Amino acid sequence: MSASPDPLATLRGVCEEKLPAWIRDAPKGSTIGVACSYAPLELLHAAGLLPVRLRCPGPPPADSDTWLPPFTCSVVRGLLGMAVDGSLVDLAAVLLPHTCDSMQELAGICRLVAPGVEVFTFVEPLAVESPYAQAYLQQELRGLADRLRERLGRRITDEGLRESLALYNRIRQARARIDGLRNRLPALDAWAALAAAWLLPPEDYLEAAEQLANTLQDAEPRMGDRPRLLLAGSVIDEPLIPALIDELGGQVVGDDLCNGMRDADTLASESGDPWTALAVRLLRRGACPAKHAPSRPLGQRLADLAARTRAQGVVQVMVKFCDPHAFEVVPATQTLSSAGCPQLLLEVEAGSGRGQVRTRLQAFLELVSGGP
Repeated sequence: MSASPDPLATLRGVCEEKLPAWIRDAPKGSTIGVACSYAPLELLHAAGLLPVRLRCPGPPPADSDTWLPPFTCSVVRGLLGMAVDGSLVDLAAVLLPHTCDSMQELAGICRLVAPGVEVFTFVEPLAVESPYAQAYLQQELRGLADRLRERLGRRITDEGLRESLALYNRIRQARARIDGLRNRLPALDAWAALAAAWLLPPEDYLEAAEQLANTLQDAEPRMGDRPRLLLAGSVIDEPLIPALIDELGGQVVGDDLCNGMRDADTLASESGDPWTALAVRLLRRGACPAKHAPSRPLGQRLADLAARTRAQGVVQVMVKFCDPHAFEVVPATQTLSSAGCPQLLLEVEAGSGRGQVRTRLQAFLELVSGGP
């Protein structure tokens, strides 16, 4: 990709597509869909694959209800809808890490409804602080590499993996630069600039993100004294919430989201054994509620992030019927309350109505800004 005259337009544009258009023009057998930030992107890239996050903007298709109960979250139902309607046929494969029971069952159903799509699973340790977690995870990474070789003919070398670790380190550093310059961007643009990391080929994203960060570095802050919000929760695949925050006069000063900054807080070592470096990074990154990390509870992480960004309130976004986040939101809420941090819980699903979300956000912004 040549240097873009408007990198922000490139990053925003890819977020407007259900499945990025570049996939159709990519070399056959070179793309792999992933459904979670715990996917080992560096390993996939070292195998010569281009990872792209599968996202589900809009209501899940009715066909997905044939296979899944209606109390399954809209993310899983939307992914199944993509398998049913043929959206995945241009991909070489799909990788579904085991984050929850619904995602695990999705792998089996996808093999039935889309037999032409290779479906890989990847089972990471749930107890990421266990003394046995690293050895187990390294074995899983090696096992995934073996399956990629056997089923797709993709081989991974230590040197190739080391190069991919360095590339994704640069990507996370570019994302961190954009994250630190949010006061130069509306919430919608910042969301798109960070979420696009999952939707573009990594080299293309890096070029656009570094160009945007350099441009923002020279720009003047523009958010002024707008109420400062921290976004937290699961995945935000639609622009509704950041767009409404802009419309209502707020600003987002940080996030802890599945497709935001949650996985970017830890870089991989670029020396020594690259398999060890990848396993350590995955275990030490910000844990999602589907993992057990007792020394790094979510609530304390959010309280620390709110203090560091001087957020006046935390908006916790929870996808309806997401059990891991539903369990974790209770202790997180208690910790934030003890820290004196105002918070709003928004339970949403793909295609959520604008009116109710807008009303609740407006009331919360008035609360944190001391308005009427």
